[in-house]
Amino acid sequence: MAISFNKIFMKTNLFKISAAFLSILLAGCLDDNKYALDPSGSNNIIEFYDPSVPSNPSGAIYPVWTNVTEIQPAYEFEQVISFSGPNGNPNDIVLTLAIDPLALQEYNKQMVDELHGGIYEIMPDNYFSFDDFTVTIPKGQTKANISITVHPDQFDLTKNFALPLRIVSASSGILSAHFSVALLAVVVKNKYDGVYEIIEGNIFRNSAAGPDPVLGGDYDDGLTMDLETINGNTNGFAPLWKDGSGVGGVPATKLSVDEGTNEVTVTSGNASMKNTAGAINSYDPIEKIFTLNFDWGAAPNNRIISNLKLKYVGPRP
Repeated sequence: MAISFNKIFMKTNLFKISAAFLSILLAGCLDDNKYALDPSGSNNIIEFYDPSVPSNPSGAIYPVWTNVTEIQPAYEFEQVISFSGPNGNPNDIVLTLAIDPLALQEYNKQMVDELHGGIYEIMPDNYFSFDDFTVTIPKGQTKANISITVHPDQFDLTKNFALPLRIVSASSGILSAHFSVALLAVVVKNKYDGVYEIIEGNIFRNSAAGPDPVLGGDYDDGLTMDLETINGNTNGFAPLWKDGSGVGGVPATKLSVDEGTNEVTVTSGNASMKNTAGAINSYDPIEKIFTLNFDWGAAPNNRIISNLKLKYVGPRP
């Protein structure tokens, strides 16, 4: 059964100090940057393992594995620790784990300074619970699972969170320099997040020369839009011309749902974007269909999207 991090914080404080020291020592002295399925050399190494490709940029100091969930009180996932290599396991291997904030700081610094990837905030204590900071890979076996429970309904959806776990010590074996740390990211999607098919709608593009029949008109069949979570009731999306090409000049377009009335407000980084006066902007939670009417710009260079109906077809990748 998962136990609160707060209950074990005092017990693991020493592990955090040790982890901070090891984070510097191991990263500077070891070079086993191959993935778990192909450890270098003839000796096994102990590492976090996941058959999926990590979601970090190539060259990152530590791997990031991302779990995706909807908003709910609790979501449990497992992470594997592996004794990887050509040899069998002749002993019980007792491992000590710790939360390592320094590892996350190192990763974020590398993203900012070198790789220009996304960064994460450390997951607050009340966002997760963890079953145990000691795990054993039994004799004769090469893998052990740990279980982490997160509480998505507590998450601030405007931020990106990760739990940095480090294998601090092992009763036997060699710890991987890079894969002895796992940055476990959790992406929480609101209930509107997903891929939507454009089942109806029209875009009007005007200019001093008159309406544009190339980019403006009824939307082509088969087009889709992604709605991406910003917070609990707001999603970003990218407006399209009738042929599916992207509309410029409207950065950070988003829609917000009033969950009491299911009325929708459309806004953008372009301050002129607004709901079209007197037109419907709403969400049907039964059919999972948005009906949107909004416009931006000033005559003669105005743009109007009318009776745009977006129907949910599935989750985003």
